[in-house]
Amino acid sequence: MSETESLDPKARYGKAGERWGNVVLPAGRLAIDDLIRFSDEPDGGPIYRISRENAFPLDSGKRLYYYLRTTDNPNNS
Repeated sequence: MSETESLDPKARYGKAGERWGNVVLPAGRLAIDDLIRFSDEPDGGPIYRISRENAFPLDSGKRLYYYLRTTDNPNNS
């Protein structure tokens, strides 16, 4: 697991909820269980955990990473 990495909010992809979403980044940039936050959030804002990595069909060099918020999440991720 990495330290919490700050991501550009432009990396978000598709529909996102308050507790979950997707980011598209180059393959290998993140791994399952990495912690992320978005640079447009205030300090102390939500932290998310990467829980899935999928191929991104529009660009074979990128991956679709699914994240879940680490607090107040119904499935205790």
